[in-house]
Amino acid sequence: MRFSVDLAKVEAMGTMPPYSVDAIAAYEKLGLSSEDRLYYQLVSELSLGSAAFKPGSHLCVFGQPVGDAYVVRQGELDVHTEGLSYRVGPGAVIGLAAGLADVPHNMTATAVTVVTASVIPIFKALKAITGCHPGLRGINRSTVMRVLNLSAVPESLK
Repeated sequence: MRFSVDLAKVEAMGTMPPYSVDAIAAYEKLGLSSEDRLYYQLVSELSLGSAAFKPGSHLCVFGQPVGDAYVVRQGELDVHTEGLSYRVGPGAVIGLAAGLADVPHNMTATAVTVVTASVIPIFKALKAITGCHPGLRGINRSTVMRVLNLSAVPESLK
């Protein structure tokens, strides 16, 4: 299974609030997948900053501390982890799991084309996670542990 976003469908949504009645109707009308909906909701979040990276720039480097996570809006990146390499594009989330677990980056992500991304400051993400409903915090904890293949709960998510 491959994660992908249909940018044409997402762009057809326009600029309506992602949780409005109109947006929910448009999701159905346009046939947006769950990946398309998640991407639309993330890029519609006006409180996030944005950044642009030229080809060859690193969004993150293996072993370095995580300050920000990124949601790729446009462009492509080559990602290298221990023993695995792949290419990602719009909708990819870089550095969030490692940042929430308070561990160094587990990958190096390099822009292949010009990349624009929404920026998620890790301190804000951690504040949101620690202040949310315990059930949602548990879902986040489980997801981070699965993504990073952790056997113990990180202190930051207890």
